[in-house]
Amino acid sequence: MFIQIHMLQSMPPGNLNRDNTGQPKKCIFGRVTRARISSQCLKRNIRTYFKDVFGDDLAVRTRYLPRMVADELRKIEPDIKEDDLDKIKAALAKKFEAENGAAVEDTGDGSENQDETQAATPPNGDTDRTGQLVFFPPPFAKDVAKLIATLMRDKPAAYAEWVGAQAKKLTKEEKKKLTKEEGEKLKKEVKKLNDDVENFEHDVTELSKSLTVDIGMFGRMTTSDLVVNVEAACQVAHAISTHEAIIESDYFTAMDDKKTGPGAAFMGTGETEIFFDSAVYYKYLNLDVDELKKHLSWKDDQAARAAGVLLDAAARANPTGKQNSFAAHGAHELILVELSKKKCPISYANAFLKAVEGADLMADSAKALGGYVDAVAKAFAPVDTRRLLLAVGPASVDIAGAVRVDTLHALVDQVAELVKKGEAA
Repeated sequence: MFIQIHMLQSMPPGNLNRDNTGQPKKCIFGRVTRARISSQCLKRNIRTYFKDVFGDDLAVRTRYLPRMVADELRKIEPDIKEDDLDKIKAALAKKFEAENGAAVEDTGDGSENQDETQAATPPNGDTDRTGQLVFFPPPFAKDVAKLIATLMRDKPAAYAEWVGAQAKKLTKEEKKKLTKEEGEKLKKEVKKLNDDVENFEHDVTELSKSLTVDIGMFGRMTTSDLVVNVEAACQVAHAISTHEAIIESDYFTAMDDKKTGPGAAFMGTGETEIFFDSAVYYKYLNLDVDELKKHLSWKDDQAARAAGVLLDAAARANPTGKQNSFAAHGAHELILVELSKKKCPISYANAFLKAVEGADLMADSAKALGGYVDAVAKAFAPVDTRRLLLAVGPASVDIAGAVRVDTLHALVDQVAELVKKGEAA
């Protein structure tokens, strides 16, 4: 089963997802500037919404795996030396080196900010963090700590090798002086040592194969062979405005409640300038239900629930950037869901390749989307495609072959039921 979700949402003035200059993100599409919300931002907000449903069954996305493992080791082995903990953290941090020496942090306000200390080993000997964000289930750190404690106890030589505290190795000249028997014995010892380390790391990798719904949906990519990479079952596009967008600016002013004379008590300057825009956004995401089921060894009813939650989250979760300043909240006035057994992803962004113009941008955007589906999408959509449509207010249009649904709740229920039955058309 393959699900595609197309949405239109009008957002009032705000700065939902800003770039490194503090301005709302943007892009060029159809030779005009569009407002943009990054896919990272949208996925972050969907994952946050998931917490209300899946709770502790969600993954942790953090750079602090070494510190978390060290904290768990203290619980398992209260007498463990700090020197050992430092070596263990350094060994773990080294396993997750950052690509190009840097990694991007996805912050709670929906923006991605570059951390100043993203090198593989942070400066000043700080090995609490890895060089990149790592996505893992909550028990992972505890389970890794157990494996390390066992390695320390049962195979101290392999532990020393893994943390880089092994005894001084023989030089080439010293090896030449060994007898044949001594040389063979040394080879066997080295092989056993390497095998023990390899088996330990293999056990850690096996632990990483235990996935959560958000890892299964959004995937996981690291540069480490200690954690398996996961191909995302869900693809999320950058949201773009259906029309040309203009970025505006304002500055902060404040009144003093105790001041009796005219004028503001504080008036901002260019340094306190705030940027914002407003737009009707087209959003697109898809979910390969079969791939999700493989990742998590799920049955149809579990996948159906997750598909419904994803749709609900995508429709309800808004970016949090600058919301205390703007309260930029808007409902999705059009949600088109397409289901088919064959995986055939098609974004309908090209419905807006020519920027929408007019007094009612939402109504004109909905009309453009409907026209694109009628004229283009039906030529490429799988023959078993089933369409469900929630369209309200100015976006209330009819789309060929789509069954109208009155509420988001009903739409979520219908999608979940179709996935559970494995039905498309």
